[in-house]
Parts: sequence; C-alpha cells; structure tokens
Amino acid sequence: MIALHEDFLLVEGPEGVHLPCSVDHLTLEFIGQAAASVEPEILKQAAAGVLHYFKHEQGRQFITVGEFTEALAKVLDGFGIQAKVMEVQEGQVRTSDLRALAAGAGKLGELEFFQQLRTELRQRMSERPRRIEFLGLRGCVKQLTGRKHWCPACERLQGWIVENLRRWYQLEPEAGGTALVVR
Repeated sequence: MIALHEDFLLVEGPEGVHLPCSVDHLTLEFIGQAAASVEPEILKQAAAGVLHYFKHEQGRQFITVGEFTEALAKVLDGFGIQAKVMEVQEGQVRTSDLRALAAGAGKLGELEFFQQLRTELRQRMSERPRRIEFLGLRGCVKQLTGRKHWCPACERLQGWIVENLRRWYQLEPEAGGTALVVR
C-alpha cells in the first residue's frame, strides 16, 4: 500500500470504494442552517480536527463518509452550529466527474466549464438525492489551466470552483435535503 500524505485518510463511499481525501479536497456542505451560517474557514478547520482525531487519536486509516460527517456534525454542534447528518442509502448519491466537464469545455474554456457546471448541479439537484458528489477537482483545475504542476493560478481556480458551487447550491430550493461534497 502506498503511504498517504499526513493530512489524508481513505474515505469509504457507499459503493465500498476507498478514496484518499484531505481537508483541502473534501468539502462537505450540510443541509439546513449550517450551509448558510458556517464560514468556509471554520468548516475547513473543523474538518482538519476530525481528520486529526481519526488518524492520530484513533490510529485509523479508513473511515466511512457517515463516520466523517457524524464527527464533523458533533464538532460543529460544539460551536453552536446545528448540522443535520442524513443517512445515505444506496442510490441516493449522485456523482459527477469534474474532469469530464473540463474535457467537454470547448473554445470558451473556463466560461463554458462554469456554465456546464451550473447546469450539472441543477440537474443533479432536480433528482433530489441525499448527496451530490463532484469528484476530480484537482485534475479538473489542472486541465482547465493547462498546467502539469500545481501553481497559484490552480489554487485560485480551485477556490473559484468551490466558491461558485457553494453559492449556486445555496440558491437551489432543493438544497435543504441534499448534501454537497467536492473533492
């Protein structure tokens, strides 16, 4: 087995697939008041604390999405932020590959990508799943920027993608019953 970076754990999804996830690439949006009231930096730091707990205090390399979200909800609850954790059942998770959306962007590049991304989010939200996952963020960013190595331009574009997804998600009427994950 390949050694994971210090801030990574293997997160088991509903299909039993283990994906390496870090705080930088794992963004969880909670339903209800938490989605609108939690500052992104607080959420990021809370998630870092949960990763530290599982990896260093529990000595675990594998966790489930449910364990992670439940622990994160407890941390946020400690800050007085109410976060609902929903049970995710088979078939209630919709995934989209950001790399495929980036590959489908034509001559307009980022502009066309963001239009496709908004359309994809709306389509997934209309299906009313329990959770929507956008996968391949890092690869997507490198595709759109045409970079082989991570750079400040990649960092800016990654932030812009996540920020737009959060904003669009909060505008959707169906957001109350759906969690959003971007990694």
